[in-house]
Amino acid sequence: MKINYLKYLFILALVFPAFVAKAQQNDDLLNVLVKKNVISEQEADSLRSDEAIKAQKKKDQDVANQHSITIGTRALQISGLLQTEYEGFEQSSKTNTFLLHRARLDVKGNISDAWSYEVYTEFAGVNPKLLDAYTTYKIFDFLKLTAGQFKVPFSYESLVSDSELEFIDRTQVVNALAGRSTDVIGNQNGRDIGAELTGSFAKVNDHYLFDYYFAVVNGAGYDVTTDNNNHKDISGRLVIHPIQNLSIGADFYHGIDQFIVGTAKTATNNLRNRQGIDARYVWNKLSLTAEYDKGTDAHINRNGWYGQAAYFVWSNKLQLAARYDTYDPTQTITTDRTTDYTGGINYFFNKWAKFTVNYIDAREQTTQIKNNLFEAQLQLAF
Repeated sequence: MKINYLKYLFILALVFPAFVAKAQQNDDLLNVLVKKNVISEQEADSLRSDEAIKAQKKKDQDVANQHSITIGTRALQISGLLQTEYEGFEQSSKTNTFLLHRARLDVKGNISDAWSYEVYTEFAGVNPKLLDAYTTYKIFDFLKLTAGQFKVPFSYESLVSDSELEFIDRTQVVNALAGRSTDVIGNQNGRDIGAELTGSFAKVNDHYLFDYYFAVVNGAGYDVTTDNNNHKDISGRLVIHPIQNLSIGADFYHGIDQFIVGTAKTATNNLRNRQGIDARYVWNKLSLTAEYDKGTDAHINRNGWYGQAAYFVWSNKLQLAARYDTYDPTQTITTDRTTDYTGGINYFFNKWAKFTVNYIDAREQTTQIKNNLFEAQLQLAF
């Protein structure tokens, strides 16, 4: 049976405003129109079907934009991260405290299929800091050029987003050798200023076999206006995905950077090298991760590694995690290795809100210090 499309469109134009306001009233109206033989039952069903599809599309769009703002076509996306933490120390000399761990605002987007950008700012602490500020030009999947301030491609854990960590804090070796809290160049949040080539190649089925990263950076860290010497540092990383959900990575860092050595009172240019390997496998609700890194700062050799496992014991809501984390800050000294045993619980209220509890049993190689730590953190990523 042929449908009169002009009549169909006219009736749709009349019905649509009321349909948006109250679906039940619209259905009643269609029933009345059918009884009065203004439209057929088939035409009424077509109207109901069209409006149901539109309503579902609108619902899907509302969900997609619930925690982000998009202006134009992918041009501007605004998101953020808020982490409030409590620390309870076993050491009586330290004060138990609440603190604002992270408070970040992320602005990014795609101005075309080839060009993208990101500006990521940290507001926790005394002064705001610019974490990321870069543009990326995608030539092919296997060739992308990034310029600005970004994460240095070294260490799997250092490159993981702060909101996606399975523990509240990163491991000792990553903090010490990936430009983070205990690195000789100071806490640079794993970032620097420079240029980077990245890409993925050798696609098999629905995943690439290889990802690569190669960067040239200042070596002076992030949120600075100028370099502190004429040397440029290089860093590279290659990741292999032999099967789905398995990643095996190897990386290096070579630089001449300014830092204080030993009892010196001023910073001088010194060798700062790193090498590392890592692996991660995710199977259903289980994730396994391990990483080994070593580094040389001037004449001092350091190394460490960690292994961790996490498992969802209840749906995608409750996750248990355990980690072994050991670090040797001076390989020529045989009594200064420290090892942390961490147990953790993650509860996911939804995909944006998470509550994490960690307990760290900290052990020294010789003299034991009562420095175990209890941590709890509430996270909201929006």
